[in-house]
Amino acid sequence: MKDWKQQIEQRLYEQKNNVARINIDKATVQYSEKIKLGRALKSLTGDEEIVRAFLIDRLVNQLDYKPDNIEIEKEYSVKAGHGKLSPRIDILLKDDKGNPFFFIEAKAPDKFEKDKSQIEGQLFSLAQAEEKDYKTKVKYLVYYTSDLQEEGILDKAIIIDFEKYRNYTDWENDGFISIATELTAGYGEPKKQPLIKGHEKHDLRTKINRGEIEGLGRNLHNVLWGGGGTNDSEIFYSLVNIILAKIQDEYEKQDEEEYDFQIYQYGSNVESSEKVYDRINQLYKRALKEQLNVSEQQKIDDDNIINRNKFPLNKLIYTVQTLENFSFLEGRSSLDGKDILGDFFESITRDGFKQNKGQFFTPTPIVNFLLYALQLDKLAIDRLNNDKHLPLIIDPSAGSGTYLVEAMKLITKEVKYKQFEKIKTSKDVKWRFEELFKPDYQENKWARNYLYGSEINFDLGTASKVNMILHGDGSTNIFVKDGLLPFRFYVKETSPNYLETATAEKLYNNKEVNAKFDVAISNPPFSVDLDTQTQREVKNAFIFGDKKNSENLFLERYYQLLKEGGRLGVVLPESVFDTTENKYIRLFLFKYFNVKAIVSLPQLTFEPFTSTKTSLLFAQKKTKNQVELWNNLWEKYGKEWSLLKTRVTDYVKYFVKGEKLNKKWAKDVIEDIENEKIDNIKSKIRRYLKDYLTPEDADLELKPLLEKYSEEINSISKFEKETDVFGFYNAWWVFGEVAKDIDYDIFMAEAENVGYKRTKRGENPMPNDLFDLEYAPKSLDTKVIINSYDKNIKILNELLTESRNDLESLEKKETITEALKKKFEKLNKDIGVQIEKINNIENEKAQVIKIFDTYYESDKLKEKFIERTDTVLINHFKNGLLSRYKSDDIVLRRTELKTILDNIRKEVIWE
Repeated sequence: MKDWKQQIEQRLYEQKNNVARINIDKATVQYSEKIKLGRALKSLTGDEEIVRAFLIDRLVNQLDYKPDNIEIEKEYSVKAGHGKLSPRIDILLKDDKGNPFFFIEAKAPDKFEKDKSQIEGQLFSLAQAEEKDYKTKVKYLVYYTSDLQEEGILDKAIIIDFEKYRNYTDWENDGFISIATELTAGYGEPKKQPLIKGHEKHDLRTKINRGEIEGLGRNLHNVLWGGGGTNDSEIFYSLVNIILAKIQDEYEKQDEEEYDFQIYQYGSNVESSEKVYDRINQLYKRALKEQLNVSEQQKIDDDNIINRNKFPLNKLIYTVQTLENFSFLEGRSSLDGKDILGDFFESITRDGFKQNKGQFFTPTPIVNFLLYALQLDKLAIDRLNNDKHLPLIIDPSAGSGTYLVEAMKLITKEVKYKQFEKIKTSKDVKWRFEELFKPDYQENKWARNYLYGSEINFDLGTASKVNMILHGDGSTNIFVKDGLLPFRFYVKETSPNYLETATAEKLYNNKEVNAKFDVAISNPPFSVDLDTQTQREVKNAFIFGDKKNSENLFLERYYQLLKEGGRLGVVLPESVFDTTENKYIRLFLFKYFNVKAIVSLPQLTFEPFTSTKTSLLFAQKKTKNQVELWNNLWEKYGKEWSLLKTRVTDYVKYFVKGEKLNKKWAKDVIEDIENEKIDNIKSKIRRYLKDYLTPEDADLELKPLLEKYSEEINSISKFEKETDVFGFYNAWWVFGEVAKDIDYDIFMAEAENVGYKRTKRGENPMPNDLFDLEYAPKSLDTKVIINSYDKNIKILNELLTESRNDLESLEKKETITEALKKKFEKLNKDIGVQIEKINNIENEKAQVIKIFDTYYESDKLKEKFIERTDTVLINHFKNGLLSRYKSDDIVLRRTELKTILDNIRKEVIWE
């Protein structure tokens, strides 16, 4: 398929009334003599010139304007500091009285969004100069580019009513209103066509260019945050709410209905900002109920789409107008890649949201390490092959949705693309695969039934929902509620809803469990206060409902959520693993989970937002039989401890304190003493002091032995209130015995570097102990890459031939003037440059072919290089000739174990 430049070139060539022509290969442009040129134009200096040529042809051949009324590159004199500038306007279309009707600044497509900040200087200032210097009347200012869509090359324009907005500030204060996006024919008044669902021409755009959406994101940020002067989260939240309203609009509209999310025009007037606000606000209120599962009508009635103190109506108008043309549900299938809307949202989240206490987002590298360490890729493939399902995944403290988004991306990437050969080829599995992952532009639709999340912060919950939808998930089950509430609170109108159900479980103190989810992933809030409603509810819904550490309550919640064998991967403060106050939750973990791995992260992981030292916990929920075994062993050793405690206490009374023993309560002890069973007494003391005795203690008499370890005996004889739920035992004495009987390996690792170091000024790259990147893609279309070299060589050879022909013609000249000599010298120089370019490209092509022959076969990376340990291969893609094709995916090694991820995937077995 021809690109937009080639399409324009062909279109101009085919016109009968030829007013503009371009030659891309020769880099030339030519305009009709009827068009007035402010300066000579022959060279095709860039993409902007191609757009201008297209527009001039369109003005004459499609919109019925006379070429005599068109002027190009008109120069003005504008004051600048102590001097003057002489800027030019790209195109000036006059009416028959000589007044500028369209005053046009043309832009290359990739500059349209980037250069919007220049509208003031390139349009308003020059239009003012035009009227002042030439006593004319400018009608419309036009900021223009050509836009390649499926139906062809179309106008993409901002058209400003200059009679209404005489200066940039007035236009800005009204929300940067554009009265139309297309140029009109025959001096007609530009009018904005309403956007209509299903309309052949006026429906939303689904083909979106990455460059324009990135530029759109930058412009939104510059306008909404006042050019970067503030980092106020209120603005971010308002923007998220607006996007949610747009999503609601797309969900609810039927074919032939006009969208609500747009700025309407009535005749020559644009609708009032208050009317826009009312309509968009109602969209938002419907979205609260239908998208965010908000059931409290009072909340819906009280909440509004924007904080008008932070987000005035002119910013709402600007935002709606900026976003209105794009489909946020179907817009993932872009011209140059996927997930561009998701990337767009991630960028505004990163730039616009200020993290506060309890809202420290987990960096994406940590999230991806955690997901691959859980072997989510293998689990998804196993579930699809064996059950024709995918794993149910939940994040009960979802934040802005990073864990869910990355889990969604990982499963789609690994199942659909990277490990597709592992999918069974039986008809039922293939049909299920098609149902879940097809068509390509909805390849994440499976997530609507398999991903769940809750978030107590209303604004973050909204952001999480929007984040998931913009990454193409369909309709995620996001609940804007505290993730610790009883399950009856998670109600939604549509089914299925796996989160709402709960049953009492005997092995869990008859508390309710959900037990539906295969995987729980999260970064729970650390040591934050619970809201009043949650405080009331958790006391009855949790074993440790009266404890203060929020992260520990979430550990209990993960047990409630997971089914038997369910996998847990979470970020926790290291205090959970080593402080006295957290003994109870460690016992809970060991009782109800098999701890698989603990990976300690460096202090800098969450800096500069917090310096809390954290670790990653990986665990698997036990089966009922495993919990029962634990209970039996716990009771067995608990009773032993109780008996030993009584006896050792009596030994201390008799041998150390010289007290008489009660024959009724110390019968066995008195019998041992009277019968001088010293070895029997010592064996009980040794058993009680199991972790403290040394070989030298074997020769000590009873009294010295008991006196030496009096403090230890006192310590062992106590049971702590925090662990009394496990029985009135010394929990750590009992745990030590249970752990010997239920012994298993726990993978332990400490990462010194995690690939980055963030400061308030930005992020710096660092080594990464957690994982390596692939760099060299698993598959590569080598023919396309080689063909791109051939195409460039062909173009340069054609130019070289033309230059040589021109040189040969010069050599035949009988008279050589000074001007011809200079031209001769320039041609010789150009020929030399062209030859050097051709040689360089041919050399580079030869090197690339050699790389492909060495490392790839049938466009697949050879098996012996699949572990990505060959440094030469990596450098070709990391910094070398093939860097533009590098893979940013995590490498999954099976044999050469170099990173923590390599080892954890090798050593940890998930039953």
